[in-house]
Amino acid sequence: MAINFEFDIKTQFFKTPAIQLFILLLLFIVAFAVRMHHITQPPYDFATERQYQSAHIARSFYFESQDSIPEWRKNIAELNMKRMGLLLEPRILENLTVIGYRILGGERFWIPRVLSSIFWLIGGGFLYLIARRIASLEAALFSTAFYLFLPFSILASRSFQPDPLMLMLLIFSVFMVMRFYEQSSFPRLILAAMISTLAILAKPYSIFFIFGAFTAIGIYRDGIRRTFINKNIFLFVVLGFIPALSYYVYGILTSTGYLNELAQSSFLPHLILEPFYWKGWLLLIGQVVGYMAFVGALIGLLTMTKSLAKALLLGLWSGYFIFGLLFTMHIHTHDYYHLPFIPVVALSIGAPGALLVKYLLKQWKVTIAVCLIITGVAAGIMARLNLDEFVTENKEKLKIASNFIGVNPQFKNFIAGDFEREVQMAKEIGEIVGHSTNTVFLTHNFGRAIAYNGEFSGLPWPTSFSLRERRARGLKQLTKEELYGPGYLTIRTHGRYIKYTPDYFIITDFKELEEQSDLKEFLRINFSIIASKKDYLVYDLRKMSK
Repeated sequence: MAINFEFDIKTQFFKTPAIQLFILLLLFIVAFAVRMHHITQPPYDFATERQYQSAHIARSFYFESQDSIPEWRKNIAELNMKRMGLLLEPRILENLTVIGYRILGGERFWIPRVLSSIFWLIGGGFLYLIARRIASLEAALFSTAFYLFLPFSILASRSFQPDPLMLMLLIFSVFMVMRFYEQSSFPRLILAAMISTLAILAKPYSIFFIFGAFTAIGIYRDGIRRTFINKNIFLFVVLGFIPALSYYVYGILTSTGYLNELAQSSFLPHLILEPFYWKGWLLLIGQVVGYMAFVGALIGLLTMTKSLAKALLLGLWSGYFIFGLLFTMHIHTHDYYHLPFIPVVALSIGAPGALLVKYLLKQWKVTIAVCLIITGVAAGIMARLNLDEFVTENKEKLKIASNFIGVNPQFKNFIAGDFEREVQMAKEIGEIVGHSTNTVFLTHNFGRAIAYNGEFSGLPWPTSFSLRERRARGLKQLTKEELYGPGYLTIRTHGRYIKYTPDYFIITDFKELEEQSDLKEFLRINFSIIASKKDYLVYDLRKMSK
């Protein structure tokens, strides 16, 4: 029997529209203010590799239009953009960022981060409108607050990548789909399809969630047979999906090696039979939304009393699950691929979450007492412990606890927000190698951050993780002789192997160097060190080309 989570708070507080609007505005104002914390810092706080990929693209676009920029800087920026990897998404955020650069007369990391934050908050507005259609006011406010203040959403929502824009358009499109089904008309269908096209253009995997919502509500209203023979679904697919998918198909077919790279890096069906695939997927759910919220969302889905709401949520959950089964590699290795799951959980958890809040408010004396006791005990324990030592010794336990409540490990970067040493190190390396365009590096985030801040260019040496990924895909592993050829190194880039003769080998990831003993021995025997510090090591490889 379904549990009815609907309730009314018998107070004057929620009765007037003005108070409701005030609470909603307060949520969004605080959410925006939180996201401005260390907003001017370089993007080391979250998905550094992906953020710097967009930063390189924006820099190249900006430099090419500036006559005052030296030619050597333009050349490095253009080369880095080409070497950062193939991206098919339209450069919407990058071009908006370049406009900001031109207005302010220089690169400012806060520009794309503020834009992404605004996109995320607009998405929150549409999520609230959806929640009001399927749940009570209190549930809608809880869903919106969860979406805005979930730690992972704070991290991801200010990142320099297309995902916040995609999520805004995805939620907007779901809202327009609901509007269409409320009062079916051709103009509303066209509008829903147009927004869906924009969402899919921003990031193609949004198609799973949009199609899931459209078909699930259609089945609820008209049944399975009538839904799939109805002209509306045909028009929606043709107008909403075909234009965006055509853009991506054209990009794949005209990008040399991309189809091969896509096949090798995304859909690997044999992983479905591997336990580590499901374990990794579940682990990332914990890091993104938290197991407590995940269970609460499942309870909300299973106990939902409104048929329309249940249909919508089942469509969104199904879209997420099918997406994970098709993007088998990314769903268990890339946390930001779970971003569209946040609004799904937010909408599902609204009613049970609001009921919990109501209960805590009724028992406010007990709630305050328990919180004070927990805070006091925790403060007393921490005062008697060496915090760094405690964290080191209990790393795995703390990781499980943080996943349970949804505090992502990267959140500490958001709080600290001081990456001056990383930037300074990159600048030092850039000076040491003379801003070379011919380097190879073994670093975190595939060298995208140090190449940007140090203004040099090169290719990344494969990490042990990427090598394990290749083994998981069943792809060929290069032998020692193939990797270290006479006068060259074999580097994999854009889905193919090339023979590369670098001038310098830059190392900042010493743990990775220890794991690759063959590489360590090869460099030690054959080349001299021209720079050695606590944070980095630079080998001179110029004799390879002689």
